[in-house]
Amino acid sequence: MNNSLVLSKDEDGHEVIVMGKGIGFKSKQGDSIDEDAIEKVFVPNDQRSKQEYVRILESVPKEHIEGINTALDNLKGYWQGELDDRYFLMLLDHIAFAIERVQKGIVLQNKLLNEVRIHYPEEFEAGLAVVKDLNERLNVNLPEEEAGNIAFHLVNAKTEDKNFDNTVLSMKMLKDMLNLVKYKLKVHLDYRSMRYNRFVTHLQYFIHRFLENKQLNTKDLFLYEQFKMKYPTEHKCAQSIASYSKNMIGHDVTDEEKLYLMIHLVRLTTQEE
Repeated sequence: MNNSLVLSKDEDGHEVIVMGKGIGFKSKQGDSIDEDAIEKVFVPNDQRSKQEYVRILESVPKEHIEGINTALDNLKGYWQGELDDRYFLMLLDHIAFAIERVQKGIVLQNKLLNEVRIHYPEEFEAGLAVVKDLNERLNVNLPEEEAGNIAFHLVNAKTEDKNFDNTVLSMKMLKDMLNLVKYKLKVHLDYRSMRYNRFVTHLQYFIHRFLENKQLNTKDLFLYEQFKMKYPTEHKCAQSIASYSKNMIGHDVTDEEKLYLMIHLVRLTTQEE
């Protein structure tokens, strides 16, 4: 795939994806891989998983993948959990997208940062370590808010869902919003895909902020107006989600929240095409 990623087979003939610094350099089909050079092995369960894994790994810039992999491996010194293939790739994908946003000047505020810092101190410290490592290693400028976002992924990877007070309502809202997206944008949402999981994660954060009345809200609406004009279909879909949310809870969705809904809807539809 590139210098750091190779499609291979294990000793039992199962297809795997092997990651390691320089592992694909000057290699050709049929070569054996030096096991000492292997840093991580992804084992897809089926052809669909393999395609999804390959798509994500190929979408991450080559210059970033080694740095992100190293930063996530260094988590072991801060966090007593374990990232399986799926959660590792979801976090890899999330971080790559976060770097892309920051480089474009788009910073997503995390209004739950203090709550994460208080209630999940281990995961938050691990997130801070990853952000610091990436900023130094890749010469980027990820903000502290991103440590909170990484912490959310670590919490999800480590524990089963807990029964919070709004769980039932949140699940209903999530289901209805996904149906709205399918109807308005005429897209097929594959619940087994990373694309689906990424979008659902954003909706979960949005619903949580909405129910807690902690929505993102700034006065700088220039980017919102740009997206509104450039992506009218996604804007209408975001408006439908906002109207539904208001009918359910009783207060309006801010334009900033609708902006981030549009950003994720655009990404969803672009990849769908």
